[in-house]
Amino acid sequence: IGAPPASAPSPAAPVRIALWGDSLTSSRDFIDAALDAAGIPRASAQPSFIQAGVQVPGLRLPLKSACATAGWQTGYAHKEARKPSWYGKGLLGMRSGTPGDSILLDFRAPDAGARVKALDIVFEKSRPDGSLLLALSVDGGEESFVSLSRSSATSLRILPTAPLAALRLRLVSGQLTVHGFAPVYAQAPGAIVDTFSVPGGMLRAWSYVDERLAAPASPEDYGLVLVQYGTNEGAGPRFSRSDYLAYLRSNLGRMRKVYPQARCILIGPPDRGVPGAVGPAALKYAQVHSQIAAAQKQVGQEQGCGFWDWQAAMGAPGAAARWAGMQPPQMQKDLTHLTAKGYQLSGRMFGQAMLTDKH
Repeated sequence: IGAPPASAPSPAAPVRIALWGDSLTSSRDFIDAALDAAGIPRASAQPSFIQAGVQVPGLRLPLKSACATAGWQTGYAHKEARKPSWYGKGLLGMRSGTPGDSILLDFRAPDAGARVKALDIVFEKSRPDGSLLLALSVDGGEESFVSLSRSSATSLRILPTAPLAALRLRLVSGQLTVHGFAPVYAQAPGAIVDTFSVPGGMLRAWSYVDERLAAPASPEDYGLVLVQYGTNEGAGPRFSRSDYLAYLRSNLGRMRKVYPQARCILIGPPDRGVPGAVGPAALKYAQVHSQIAAAQKQVGQEQGCGFWDWQAAMGAPGAAARWAGMQPPQMQKDLTHLTAKGYQLSGRMFGQAMLTDKH
């Protein structure tokens, strides 16, 4: 009797990464460079969730293209001032009650051959018992009507007869908030990379996240979560380190409650200068960013997160002016935002320091 044939080894599960942050990482220059530096296959990376950020300036979605009619209103979790106002993990919501409003998404990215075999639309109705009728069109085909009037569901699954390239959603009647889109691609990705950074974003957005809308789809949802905030928190006229510590513990704790098993890294704010200022005034924001970095390192240790000091990697307080003077410039003239080259350089430094052989 011969030995049983050896079973083929199971393919390794793709690395699964999520990034939350502000405008410094919303263009993808930083994260793309970090992935390249760490040897993570960016060319075969796909998202598992896409924000409802079609109308957000400065936000680069992982799609070939996306557009929406003018009636949609975008809600930002970090701008909310009262509860109940709930968001999913994308921290954005597109709302409309105008019949005919539509959203068009083209999933053919990063290459023209990309197709989606299943798609979940994460949504909310204005009232659980409210009426809602949608029309869906796949690849420019005939519309199919979907009634959700008697449903309390927060997710609509689309299973096309053949993998789709583009989807058009049209609101026929009712009121709808779209929180995002969860595609399953026909070709298995080499990596899952979800970017949820929003221009102007702050960690306070997690005060308005509904766990029902943000909970992991499976225990393997994310192996690594990156949290990049601080510049907008440090922009106010008065900064209190004790207040920021309490704020950080509270909001990071909410995020960790949703993703308790994932490896976590906090990314501190980069250096920031004051255009035209000299002497101590030139370091006004740089000194605040140093305090924010120290607080993030402390709270990160308390909550099981690593920390990368972006300001220190640039060369400590005052580096913004030096980066702006490089050829080509690595910092924009506002001494707050980096150039594309600066984000790419920073991403490479982060990837080499924090992701190599650790993902």
